[in-house]
Amino acid sequence: MSRPPSARSPKGTACINCRQRKIRCDGKRPVCGSCNATLPSACRYSDGSASINQLLREDIAILETRLQQLENPSDSSRTLVLHTASGSTSTPPHTPLNVSLNMRQALFRSVLPYSFEFGFFLDYPRFSTSLSSHSSHDQPFPSILSACQLIGAYLSPVNELSALQSAFLSQALYDASTGISRDPIHLARSIVHCVQAEVFLSQYFFVNGRTLEGKYRISNAMSMVLGAGFHKIRSSDAYAFQGRAGMHSVLPPRDPVEEGERINALWQVVIMNACWTAADGSPSNIAYDVPESRIDAPWPLDSGSYSQASFPENIRSSHTIQNFISNVPDNGRSLLAIHVKAAMLFERSSLLQRQYRPNMSLADATRFQQTFNNLNSAINNMAVVLPSLSDHNLTRSTIRRLLIAHTLCRVATIILHGIFEQRDPASQGQVLTAAESVVMLLKSINLTDFPFIDPIMGHLWMTTVNVFIKEIRLHVATGMPRRSSLQGMVDSAEFIIATMRMFSTKSSFIEAQLTHARQSYMTAIGRH
Repeated sequence: MSRPPSARSPKGTACINCRQRKIRCDGKRPVCGSCNATLPSACRYSDGSASINQLLREDIAILETRLQQLENPSDSSRTLVLHTASGSTSTPPHTPLNVSLNMRQALFRSVLPYSFEFGFFLDYPRFSTSLSSHSSHDQPFPSILSACQLIGAYLSPVNELSALQSAFLSQALYDASTGISRDPIHLARSIVHCVQAEVFLSQYFFVNGRTLEGKYRISNAMSMVLGAGFHKIRSSDAYAFQGRAGMHSVLPPRDPVEEGERINALWQVVIMNACWTAADGSPSNIAYDVPESRIDAPWPLDSGSYSQASFPENIRSSHTIQNFISNVPDNGRSLLAIHVKAAMLFERSSLLQRQYRPNMSLADATRFQQTFNNLNSAINNMAVVLPSLSDHNLTRSTIRRLLIAHTLCRVATIILHGIFEQRDPASQGQVLTAAESVVMLLKSINLTDFPFIDPIMGHLWMTTVNVFIKEIRLHVATGMPRRSSLQGMVDSAEFIIATMRMFSTKSSFIEAQLTHARQSYMTAIGRH
């Protein structure tokens, strides 16, 4: 006589999948009741003690078989039946990957140490709790789950998992395209999760040298944060944009953590937009000085800090970026705020460089010089307040994040003073000092703590090495170095190139930048 479905099976007879999910199992074989209602292929029994790695290999084999059937539906040699959540065997237009809990946990373990380098901005304690929630109202949306799985596969040391990246990418792209909830109660949260998914997808594309696709994802993310009015959170001019800037398209946040996730979503997208539009000189996805799209939101706190923070309702802000560039003091001191500011200085320097014309009118030249001076002061002020990388109390993750901010500031100086370096000795010195500072930063840290690094560093290092290559060419052509010896320039160039080589194995983008750097360097020293 079979036991009732609600009864708990005797200890040790539950299937592996139910034990991992910590749900009741009726112990039926070959497929228990719980698995039969969701994913029969996930139901497995172990009469021995299977290790986590053994279970993971089994999960990978199941998923590979599933993918093979999807790719070759006419192949009758494989008879895996695909079940939907309702138990139907009909194949929908997009058949989702059913990733086991064991595999998902392995993927998330790969993401965890480097989540912030990939642009993770959600409240981590709340997100972690939601992963194990049994309530559909609290669980993460599919968009963020599938994007996390993609990044996990990219970072995973398990070759079999890494080989599944294309399948995870297809799933992530599909979930991102359908991720916005139509339910007003869940709209804001689904937007935040979709923005997080788009950030992950963009970083994945940038890492793999697919820059245009990465920028497309950033454009999507920017449209969402602006459309939802995240840029006007706590704006002192909010009343002026009522009904025009998405201010009332989403419900107010339930608590400071939800508000903080919206603020951080905005600023993370601003970082990536600023960096990658500056890198190739393309137009920005946001008009900072247009009132409707101007960012009035306060500077962000770091993930996990909003639960302890207290923001009185009457606190308001306005012209956040404009005030920073104009050197107005502020309270933006979190790691994320530092990153945003460094990215904005990099973007503004690149934009000003493109705006320069040697034959400007007197009025235009005066305005240009004033903008130049303000930006130069902002960069110098930022360099003073940046935490030192030599602080022994800093965690590895913090050092990795600060290195990016330091490098962005130095490269902003290289770009800004590069405008006048040909005729101004002071600007020449600033460019060289900034480039040498990038090298000193790299030498002051343990690069083995960086199994992954933000791909924008490939562009920043390329800009830096070009400074040394230019000096090498000048020395070879004239025999008169402007400051350092030829050997010093060669050593610095080779050090940057060696650093790029270290990270090129995990990033096609950095590999491409390395190829250009090598070619330019070999030409400069006369080796073809």
